[in-house]
Amino acid sequence: MRKVFLVNPANATVGYSVITPRWLFVIAGATPTELVGDPIIVDEPITAFDPNQVRSGDIVGVGIHTGNCRPGYEVVREAKKRGATVIVGGVHPTIFPDEPLEMGADAVVKGGGDLVWRKVIEDELDGKLQRVYDGGRVPGESMVKARWDLLDPNKYFMGSIQTVAGCPENCSFCSVWVTEGRTPRLHLNDQIIEEANELHRLGFRYIFFGDDNFTPATIGRIAREKNPATQKLLEQVREDRLRLFEEYDRAVPSSLYAFTQMTAEVISDEEYLDAMYEKMRVRGALIGVESFTAEGLKTANKTWNPVGERMVEAIQQIQTHGIMVLSSIINGLESDSLATLSTMRDFAVASGTAFAQFPIYSVYPGTKDYHEMVQDRKNRDLPGYVPKHKVQMIADKFWLDFDHCQVNVKHPTLSAAEIEREVRTSWRTFYSLRSIIGRTRSGPLSKLSPIGKFVYAITCLVFYTLYPDGIAADNARKSKLTFWGKLRVRVLISVTRRTQDWFGIRPPRPLKQKHDVFAADPHRPTVEA
Repeated sequence: MRKVFLVNPANATVGYSVITPRWLFVIAGATPTELVGDPIIVDEPITAFDPNQVRSGDIVGVGIHTGNCRPGYEVVREAKKRGATVIVGGVHPTIFPDEPLEMGADAVVKGGGDLVWRKVIEDELDGKLQRVYDGGRVPGESMVKARWDLLDPNKYFMGSIQTVAGCPENCSFCSVWVTEGRTPRLHLNDQIIEEANELHRLGFRYIFFGDDNFTPATIGRIAREKNPATQKLLEQVREDRLRLFEEYDRAVPSSLYAFTQMTAEVISDEEYLDAMYEKMRVRGALIGVESFTAEGLKTANKTWNPVGERMVEAIQQIQTHGIMVLSSIINGLESDSLATLSTMRDFAVASGTAFAQFPIYSVYPGTKDYHEMVQDRKNRDLPGYVPKHKVQMIADKFWLDFDHCQVNVKHPTLSAAEIEREVRTSWRTFYSLRSIIGRTRSGPLSKLSPIGKFVYAITCLVFYTLYPDGIAADNARKSKLTFWGKLRVRVLISVTRRTQDWFGIRPPRPLKQKHDVFAADPHRPTVEA
């Protein structure tokens, strides 16, 4: 029987990872085992791909996104040398299906692989393999259940579950709404609950809801929808989501806690926010702050986001509901200057957000920004043509020689060195011991037990050590991996997997009165709204 390998490429192997790469185990669930047996899972942050295990005639599936193209194409080359049939899928091949074929792949799967993967395998076994397959946007009721029985739970901090695909927003820097669409597609409640219970039985106490947007239909989002038909659809989505929350609460152990990613607009919907905490046991969420300035949000096509101190209030409101916020703040937007980068750093520290990340602005294929920059490059010299962007891509296919922490666009006023310096300063300032201790002296974090505060501090240090260099993602760089970095990962997994609640947090109910976290601060940062 020919073997099937499923490979998640990475630039480095560290033996541990934070979140299970869900796609690996979903495609494993879609693999026709009666034809090829159980697939062999290779998650490169955990275990490096060994091409010597591949035999002529085996099938190697490789999933890539823009950030891990280099190691992905290396897997393609090595597998082809052994005579394997190589099929490439993922976000990047969905946008550029010809590129993997030029790199040596035998076939490409565009879109979701849940339903089309069986046909790919059958066609290959029958000698009828096509060059391109289109899996499209998989309907929620057709999404395949992950094969968690193939997982080694000791190698990951969190399991992953998808409850909804697609995002109704259209941020200019994001490709999710381009590839997954703007209509939310809901996974079946029974399968969500079944996977949650299975991950709990495997020993996980923390899971990640790997949704494109966990809050696609809050009251605020519904209210600003201009299309009556879409508004009605979102109203139904909200009802269905709340129904899931009720069923999940009744069927899943209360000792299973969750993290996710959502928008700050959740503060418009107290019922939804409370249900996230109480019924889905969400204890942390990444929120795309993007920028604390109105001009920055306009650049990101996210003008509905709260601005400046209103964003700070939103963060505080979410955290008083018991959900700790990881604020994502983009550095290097077209509107940024040294002054705004410094101001955003001050806002991040003063906001009291439990965690923060400071990604460098990147232009990724499939995004609105990417297409506009390509158009600018083609038409920039035409008489009377006004470019839509002052920033410019450094190279056409920068992803073939790219680190996610490098600047891949030319900023109109800031040099790459200046942006990188400001980003390093922001990371260093926010995760300084002084700032960490300061956050445990006020707000929800002040309610932590002494052990909880210690665990929080360790988590901050681990996050600071790992995330800027991509060790927690597929973009990890070997040059940045150290003994201490690996040791901190071991400490994080060992300590937090044995904690029965997220740092022991028992935060108070929402504050009813408005509050200004800067009121007593004579050095408060200011941003024009």
